[in-house]
Amino acid sequence: MIPASLGQLLAKVSKLRTHLLFAPSYFTTARLSNQNSKPHERNILLMGPPGAGKTCVGRILGHRLGMPVIDIDDDVLERTWGMSVADKLSEIGGDGFIEEEGKAVCRFAATGSVISLTGSNPLHSDAMRHLKRSGLAVYLDVDTEDIMQRLSRMKVNRIVGQDAGVSMREILHYRKQFYEKWLDARVLCGTGDSVEDVADKVLRTLLRYEDSESEVFVSTRSQMSSDPKFFSDVVIEGLAPDGGLYVIPVKKTEKEFVILTRLYDEATLQVSTRFLEMPTCNVGNAENLYEKLSEALRKRGIPWDNLIAFNSDNASVMKGRHNSVISRLKTSQPHVQDLGCICHLVQLATGCGIRAAQVPVEDILVGIYTHFDRSAKRCEVYKEFVDFTDSDHLKLLRYCSTRWLSLLTCIQRVLNQWDALQAYFNSHEEVERSVKVRDLASHLRDPIVKTYFLFVSAALKPLSEFNIAFQSEGIQIHRLEEEMCRLMKRIMGYLIPARAIVAVPLREVEYGDGHQLADEDLFIGADTKAFMRSAELPVSAEKKIFQTVRSFYEEVLKKMFSSFPLDHPLLRDLKVLDPAARLNITPGTELSTMVCRAYGQNFADQSVVPLKHLTDHQYLLELFHGPTASFKDLALQLMPQLFAHCLPQMCNYLILVATSGDTGSAVLNGFRNLKDSDRERIGVLVVFPENGVSEIQKLQMTGFQEGNAKSISVLSNFDFCQRSIKRMFGDSSLIGHLAVEYSTVLSTANSINWARLLPQVVYHCSAYMDLLRNRTLTFGDPIDVCINYRKLWQCHVSPVCQTNGNTHTEGDLCIQS
Repeated sequence: MIPASLGQLLAKVSKLRTHLLFAPSYFTTARLSNQNSKPHERNILLMGPPGAGKTCVGRILGHRLGMPVIDIDDDVLERTWGMSVADKLSEIGGDGFIEEEGKAVCRFAATGSVISLTGSNPLHSDAMRHLKRSGLAVYLDVDTEDIMQRLSRMKVNRIVGQDAGVSMREILHYRKQFYEKWLDARVLCGTGDSVEDVADKVLRTLLRYEDSESEVFVSTRSQMSSDPKFFSDVVIEGLAPDGGLYVIPVKKTEKEFVILTRLYDEATLQVSTRFLEMPTCNVGNAENLYEKLSEALRKRGIPWDNLIAFNSDNASVMKGRHNSVISRLKTSQPHVQDLGCICHLVQLATGCGIRAAQVPVEDILVGIYTHFDRSAKRCEVYKEFVDFTDSDHLKLLRYCSTRWLSLLTCIQRVLNQWDALQAYFNSHEEVERSVKVRDLASHLRDPIVKTYFLFVSAALKPLSEFNIAFQSEGIQIHRLEEEMCRLMKRIMGYLIPARAIVAVPLREVEYGDGHQLADEDLFIGADTKAFMRSAELPVSAEKKIFQTVRSFYEEVLKKMFSSFPLDHPLLRDLKVLDPAARLNITPGTELSTMVCRAYGQNFADQSVVPLKHLTDHQYLLELFHGPTASFKDLALQLMPQLFAHCLPQMCNYLILVATSGDTGSAVLNGFRNLKDSDRERIGVLVVFPENGVSEIQKLQMTGFQEGNAKSISVLSNFDFCQRSIKRMFGDSSLIGHLAVEYSTVLSTANSINWARLLPQVVYHCSAYMDLLRNRTLTFGDPIDVCINYRKLWQCHVSPVCQTNGNTHTEGDLCIQS
């Protein structure tokens, strides 16, 4: 156990001083982007065996996402070696090939691309670590029979690493462990799926992978609670403190005001970042938000003098100079530091780029809007011109004060209706004899102006996407530091060679004259290039355009470097808001290790839950091969691994369990099998009725009387055991005594804990996948499942069995649960 001195530290929590404060997120704007078409900044690594269709799927994904496509075989290996992959393999052999392939891949770098790996890439650890630093590994889990058929059609009879006497099926089965080691997301491909079907599944998988909202839980008894719980919290607590069940909340209309603090503990001389409060604020004006913040500080006795810094990602009520939260804060604490609103800073950078050109983009947009906005007759005439020119009729141009969000949209609307607008103002130039109309007509006739509009439409997309990401409903500010750097590197890549950015600190990258790309290599957008070719602009005009492009990028970058809070130490602490960071289980590493530890050697059958054929289309799923011969082993071998992973390192936990049967022995066995360091801080006590369990169950439980797992019998019934444990959890003096004297927190491994439920869901999916694997089903076919372990054995001996009032015949798929 941890020394009792830690209990003294817990008792001093109330003495913590708040030295730094953030109010980082108040969200009022809905997500504006279409996630299906949003480009991914990280690489997408398509991984799978030979014949899985990685190259074809990669091309489809690249087209749909607007991302470059790289094939490791064609674009990396063959270019590096100057020969085909087959020739290289023939020259150096299988073992040498893996090493040479790994070296070539380790020298390769790319960002924002769809990369199709070779089937053997995952066999080289260094290469995969290198690739995953900037990429998300998606494993195309294709049916072995499909792979065999494709390889046969491709006339492939051997693959890398296949020794003499080893069949193709054996080497494919051997490879699977390496794909599963490195995957971030798995795409299950049905038998006969086309490459288009697989590409659709990959897109859906990527969206699910990025969506972290489902990791937040609330109690069924207090869904309006201001204290959110993440999966790690739910694993440890099981039941909510108010006795409710933890569930994924339904989206609410209320807005949550997240307050994050930096706390300094004088006893330990340590500073840590944590939540202060997450109150609900229905009316999001500055007065209400400021009052919520003041109330949170008052409740904890935190004086305004302790307030050092403030940050938020909403400008409208948080950051204004007058009557905003920050202006009110400065009244209470004049020296408070404001880190700035990132959306407003991006708008300023955009404005600097626009003003660097000689083309008055914003003046043109305002002139067009105000011309039509002030006359109903002009609106009608304008619509007639749109119809006459067969132009794409979008709604009438709108222009608002939030230019950093509307500017790109306005530019695109003008481009979509360019011909109609040009015809209109040309015809009205002499009729109205207005200087403004004449200037607008002149601008719309000028091919240089249209070229610049096309360029700005392409160049503003990453800036607009960045703003939209930080105007979403969910908490995004924990991504701020990473996304700022990524945006700046993306803009730099439009102006200078990519090699000048790789492995160089951001502030040391040279992007001035002498370091930039040639005119023909500058990023101006495909539509811009096509228009310049068709317009046949003179050389002098083209030179002027490219100089304007350079000025745009230079001014944007200059403003970003001067105003963005780059390398700010406070921003790093915002990552505590990331739900994924709270759980911090990497799918391809820690979680896989825990699964292997839970199910690797502990089950009598290698399949863990073998599916046995009974007769016709009836199957039996065997769930009794665990160490205590109970189906609960399937959950309670993994749950302790998750529990131990989620625990704070400086805490002890005592798991209390009341049982009327097999739960007790399964809990004791699962927690006893933790590694030594975890057993030292997690104890288990199981209480059971002396005369209320079977003899074998009693022997199993009483066999655990050493180390961290113990059981005791009670001369009463199960209800008494359960009531006694509930009373312990409700006894604040007992809980306080354990916390102070032993640094120990009470918890439970009850059957409604999500960490218990999730593993028990998996074996239903496992049964279905086994039926797919043996070709009993095709993907998507429905099955009937009978779940009733009390009637399980009757199904073997009786031709007809009654289960919960339903009749099923001998051998129906009976899943013991």
